[in-house]
Amino acid sequence: MADRSSFDLFQGLAALGGKNREWFDSLSIEGQKAAAPFVMMRWMAGTSDEAQIVRLNTCVNPYIFSGTADKSALFKLLAAAATGRSKRFSWVKGPGTKAKKHSIEVIKAYYECSTREAITYKVSSEDLIEMSEELGHDKDEIMKLKKELDDGSGRAESKVTKSTKPARARRT
Repeated sequence: MADRSSFDLFQGLAALGGKNREWFDSLSIEGQKAAAPFVMMRWMAGTSDEAQIVRLNTCVNPYIFSGTADKSALFKLLAAAATGRSKRFSWVKGPGTKAKKHSIEVIKAYYECSTREAITYKVSSEDLIEMSEELGHDKDEIMKLKKELDDGSGRAESKVTKSTKPARARRT
């Protein structure tokens, strides 16, 4: 495992943000092993500077996933993509959805599937309530589900216009 004490992420971001193309080459061997171009690119993409994001996407992105690019060259590209002004960076989270506990439980019970599988289903709020009723849930459980689906306007959200509810598996 690489010694991470010789590599400081935020010093690296400051150096790359200031267009210091020699920053990576000045690191110790352990520091170079610890520095990851993908992580630095994700941090650098967490800016409001649109020009920097465009340069990162067009100049760095094609090479970072190729697996054949030299690490030193990738860091030089990252420095070249920066605007040269000091700024605050933030981590860009990948896309994701916040799973709703009661909704997932209804889907799991209805389709007799795992949590991982239940998360992938796209089911409208109306269908979830109907499924809960079909499962024989009591009024308290249905109210919890409705409260979870409530978007704050006092009514259940209906962002999914067309239900992609698959046909129910036969119970034996």
